[in-house]
Amino acid sequence: MRKRETGLRERVTRKRRKWPWILLTILLLLILSLGAFWLKYGYEIRNTIADGYSYSQGLKVSDFHPSNSTVIYDRNGKEIKKLSRSSSSYTPIKDINPDIKKGLVAVEDQRFYIHHGVDMYAIMRSVVSTLLHRRTEGGSTLTQQLVKNVILQDQSQNLNRKLKEMVIAQQLEKKFSKQQILEFYINNVYMGHGSYGFSAAADYYFSENQKDLSIDKLALLVGIPNSPLYYDPVSAPKRSLNRRNTILYVFYQRGLISKHTYETASKRPLGLKVNKRKYDNDVSNNYALNYAVYNATEELMKSSGFTMEYAFKDNQARNDYFARYRQEFERARGKLLDGGYTINTTIDMDVQNKIESLVNKTYESYTGRSANGKLTPQVSSTVIDNKTGDVIAVIGGRTTQDDQMNRAINGYSQPGSTAKPLVAYALAFERGYLPQSTVVDSAIANVHNWYSGYTGKTTVRHALENSINTVAYKLALQDTSYSFYDDLTKMEFARLRPTEDKNAIDALGTFSTTTTEMASAYSSFSRGGQFIHPSNLTSIYDNDNNRYIYQNTHMKKDIYTKNASYMMINTMQSVISNGLGKAAALDNYKYTAGKTGTSDNNKDSYFVGMTPDFTIANWTGNDVPSTSLTSNEQTLSMQAFKAEGEYLVSQMKEKEEDFKKPNTVTVSGSNLSVNQSNEQPTIQDVIDSDFSKYISAQEQKNTDRLYNLDYRIIYHLSKKEEYKREDKVQSAIDKYTDNPITKESQYDSKLSELQKIRYLNANVKRQSAKNDFNQQILQMQKELNLSQAMFQAAKDNKKIAKYQSEKETIETQREQKRQSMVDKLMPQYNSQLQKVKDAYKNNDSDKEAQKQKLVDIMNEIRSYGGNVPDVKITVNSNSSSDSSSSSSN
Repeated sequence: MRKRETGLRERVTRKRRKWPWILLTILLLLILSLGAFWLKYGYEIRNTIADGYSYSQGLKVSDFHPSNSTVIYDRNGKEIKKLSRSSSSYTPIKDINPDIKKGLVAVEDQRFYIHHGVDMYAIMRSVVSTLLHRRTEGGSTLTQQLVKNVILQDQSQNLNRKLKEMVIAQQLEKKFSKQQILEFYINNVYMGHGSYGFSAAADYYFSENQKDLSIDKLALLVGIPNSPLYYDPVSAPKRSLNRRNTILYVFYQRGLISKHTYETASKRPLGLKVNKRKYDNDVSNNYALNYAVYNATEELMKSSGFTMEYAFKDNQARNDYFARYRQEFERARGKLLDGGYTINTTIDMDVQNKIESLVNKTYESYTGRSANGKLTPQVSSTVIDNKTGDVIAVIGGRTTQDDQMNRAINGYSQPGSTAKPLVAYALAFERGYLPQSTVVDSAIANVHNWYSGYTGKTTVRHALENSINTVAYKLALQDTSYSFYDDLTKMEFARLRPTEDKNAIDALGTFSTTTTEMASAYSSFSRGGQFIHPSNLTSIYDNDNNRYIYQNTHMKKDIYTKNASYMMINTMQSVISNGLGKAAALDNYKYTAGKTGTSDNNKDSYFVGMTPDFTIANWTGNDVPSTSLTSNEQTLSMQAFKAEGEYLVSQMKEKEEDFKKPNTVTVSGSNLSVNQSNEQPTIQDVIDSDFSKYISAQEQKNTDRLYNLDYRIIYHLSKKEEYKREDKVQSAIDKYTDNPITKESQYDSKLSELQKIRYLNANVKRQSAKNDFNQQILQMQKELNLSQAMFQAAKDNKKIAKYQSEKETIETQREQKRQSMVDKLMPQYNSQLQKVKDAYKNNDSDKEAQKQKLVDIMNEIRSYGGNVPDVKITVNSNSSSDSSSSSSN
């Protein structure tokens, strides 16, 4: 007994001796891990903390108040518009509805009055919730959200941004009182639809002052900041209603409202009364200003990391993109209107007003009105400066009175045959066609010409002059790689069909576009095939941060070759001189090119024309294309071009010179040829060419440099920080590709991996790297979808094979059963047949009954698939014959 007790004590003593060593080992490993982590990330962490302190030192109360008004200047530096919201949108804390303050704290940050900017308890709760319940809960305080959205203006999810945010939040709490921080948050939080702050949101959603809001409306507003797009009361009323009721329940739980109030308020409808507010920032009555604000808003989106997209895999991808676009557009426009920017434009109001006057005069005799009271037909016009790519003037309709739509940028309609040069002919010239090349106008697919029948053999030039549909379609069909789609994407056509639906029918203009897109695309021909993004901006300056966020460098993108571009222009000149565009010929300038176009059933009329100095795209039609245009209405686009063009030739003092011809193209009458080994260029050509190449190379170099320095200029990241982000994405991609999918059950996990890679790539700020990763991710998604489809197909084939086997078995059994029944009935048939014969031979009184009985047996045999012939019985009696036929239907 004593031995056992002694042995037990020794084992316990040995175990007790081991524990200190185990604890010491764990502590040592922890210290080594922390040391390794610090060695690897310490430098970045120190820099990030230093950045946070640097940011916070300069913060002052005015940083959270409305900025000075955004001012727009014309091309000569003259102020043409000052944009600002009503000054009452910023509300001091003493005037803020007390329930908003209580509700926000109860829902977003219960420990707001306890923590010092960062709530470690909330962070740990968020981590535990994520790990144990797989449910994401926010750990950010109201102060941190204020720092992220107003000071840093960075929505990326990474450790550096989070650490910087925490440092600034703590410093903010030292500088300002809790009431001040709450005031800053309530006045600056984004609430959707370009509204910043609760006062602006109350005015927009309910047309009420925030102090007058009922508890249900207040709860709705408190629920929006969590996700303004997802809980948007206008576009997602059901989700917004559910969110509001959840907030009301939280109010009830926290003791802010009684049970009766909760039950009553949660039964009320949303009660929206949207206020389409118009302050002094309304630019809807000026098409040029409206376009400038539109351009500036998109540039602000880009500066915040939003990437414009023009090609989409399918309709779902396109819809998802446009949902994100609308959300970011509203946010950026709200920032612009909140003030703090100087916008310089190329606007010349004298030119804009004159172009507008000329267009209105062309349409003045058409006074009809649509069902919604708008003038019909409507018009859209965009004028481009060919040398710079700048938009000289835009006309978005016939009047801005009770009609704020700017159709030059938002009026999407089918361009008809004006799409042919872009989709069919320019690319045909690149493949070796010449204007005099022979093509055949003949029947193909379901394509018809605007005239009846076909003309047979013709030339490319004649086909374009007379807008022959079959020829354009055939030329587009030859482009088997659909390179025209890539060209349209590069030229930023926003409403193309998804990539999975690429179709040569686009050559006939079946996609939707605007006059701005068409004018900028055609303008590329005048620059030897180089596209410039259309804009009427020169720069945007951020006054609060003392930096340019946009400068128009007129960056060029190569679309078509110089030879193809010149041949395209030369051929379109014949449209004006000999073809359907004669009505657009300018009386004061002979070197004009252009193309006519009408959509199906003549519901839209287009004309795009150009001289060496400018390009104009005009559209005529109805906003809802329900009726066909008359023959006179179809010519209005050309008449407007003629009026605009003759004015611009005079106003721009354009020299009477033809479009510049490349040295490699030879013109002989209406025939063109290409000779790559043409004569040596002149000395001046060499100087111009070399200097142009040098300038172009420098511009491209600087453009590429700026394009790839976003992470420094905009996001203030070091090269090390940026490359670290990129390495994370690349490592994730390598891990993904090293483990390919082998069975269908892996699909969800691989899809989750792809989503994580997308999240990592969202943090990459070097645009070229981000785009490259996006392409890789897109390809991996395609391959994953293909694998899933193959797995599904294999499963379906297996089911089909099983079904076929079962079907054959059943058919065999049925056939055996039928045959068995036939074999059983045949003796009856033979017996009855003999009875019928005897009855007719003896002329028995029941012969008809016996015959019907035979017919019944024959029908039954045939119903089982048996084959018995019709029976004909002939009976001779008294030198006469009676014929009786037994048959069955």
